[in-house]
Amino acid sequence: MKLLTDIKCWFGEWKLKHFDLESNRKRAVFNLKTANRITILFNATEPENIQKVNELVKTISIGKKIVSAMGFVNEQNISFEHMSTLHFDYFSNKDLNWYGKPQGMVIDNFIKEDYDILIDLTLTKSYPLTYMAVASPAKFKVGRCRADISVFDLSIDITKDQSLDALIKEITHYLNRIEPI
Repeated sequence: MKLLTDIKCWFGEWKLKHFDLESNRKRAVFNLKTANRITILFNATEPENIQKVNELVKTISIGKKIVSAMGFVNEQNISFEHMSTLHFDYFSNKDLNWYGKPQGMVIDNFIKEDYDILIDLTLTKSYPLTYMAVASPAKFKVGRCRADISVFDLSIDITKDQSLDALIKEITHYLNRIEPI
């Protein structure tokens, strides 16, 4: 079983590294003031993460066309707190193919959406969420510094405090300060 899991992980990481990032993406720099379409990726397995992301959505959605969030639930089934709402969608392990690639209508709709900013709030390595970040055609991608893959236009170093609160604070700080070119 361990060998099969290792093969799945290797294949998934190989697919990510060979994904053509530039074919469906037009890069641009946005801040929270100039962006009209923002999406947030996060690990929604823990209900307290949903509450924190919900607060972030409320904070940044004023005057925006779309602010949405996509949460991954690292379980087979989604519970009551993971039901899709107006601004939140979820997917779980049941929505992954044999090597961990997300699939289904919710995933397809997310990948087709042309966001100005994608904010990745994942704190640990998660192939399904990394795939979503890589596959998204968002113009400006923001997330934590990662050694395993280079997908973000703005990488945030959170080595001092590796909490969701710290990552949200740092990302909003820099997205308020950055000046579009």
